[in-house]
Amino acid sequence: MRWIRLLIALLSAKFKKKLTGTETVVKSFRVWITDIDVSVMNHAAIMTVLETGRLDIMVRLNFFKVASKNKWFFPSQAISIQFYRPLKIFQKAQIHTRISYVDEKWIYVEQKIERKGKIIAACIIKNTIKKGRETIATSQVMKALNINDVPTFKYDLMKTYEIENAQMNEKLVDNWDK
Repeated sequence: MRWIRLLIALLSAKFKKKLTGTETVVKSFRVWITDIDVSVMNHAAIMTVLETGRLDIMVRLNFFKVASKNKWFFPSQAISIQFYRPLKIFQKAQIHTRISYVDEKWIYVEQKIERKGKIIAACIIKNTIKKGRETIATSQVMKALNINDVPTFKYDLMKTYEIENAQMNEKLVDNWDK
């Protein structure tokens, strides 16, 4: 059933106002019966809902059209998510999505789910653009998308995120048995 939510997000984004790349997009949703485990929305469903926020931005920035033309794809290198409060069946909430930082290789997207002013979950996604095995410079991507004003200030959260990512990779990938 989650693919229905993704399909609805893709279709509805086509009819929304185009973005310049710097806006925070707010998208409302409701917890479906298929999203819950026993009584609360499960983590997989929350990840799907967050994906709808990223799809919304990509459609409204014309990324899919540009990516298709250039044979690019948009893999996520890492996703870090924190869960704070549960959502129950039929509750409404909002996803807030924004591009928070761009360097020469990476595009960082921040998201949060909020309900009645309280944070339900928050995440950071580290993405890149690829063509085959080649990494496409973000400056080339931004130019193709006609985005002139990208956030290039690397604030402390991004620095901490990268340190923690490196430490996790070192432990889980390089030194699993130690």
